Amino acid sequence: MCKDCGCGEDNGIVTKVFTVPGMMCNNCKETVEGATLGLEGVLSSEVDLPEKTATVSFDPAKVSVETITTAIERTGFDVESVADGVRKHSHGLLGTIKRLFK
Repeated sequence: MCKDCGCGEDNGIVTKVFTVPGMMCNNCKETVEGATLGLEGVLSSEVDLPEKTATVSFDPAKVSVETITTAIERTGFDVESVADGVRKHSHGLLGTIKRLFK
């Protein structure tokens, strides 16, 4: 577990950035996020429309990059590339408490 915010960063979670050049609008964003969030093992999915990317954090023991790519492609979008990403800290309740008492 992350010492700063308790987000569980050290629990084997992987973050990948999928380049999806065909995304242009909020409907595209919701479609890709919905397709990836619907997969078992996916913890978060965030589309950046200007960058044409989907950043997905997932448990590789439950879902693979190939499965996520297939889920995106089944919505009608092409995945151009996949790169390593950086998992953002959740800064949930435990993180808030820790920051208050630093």
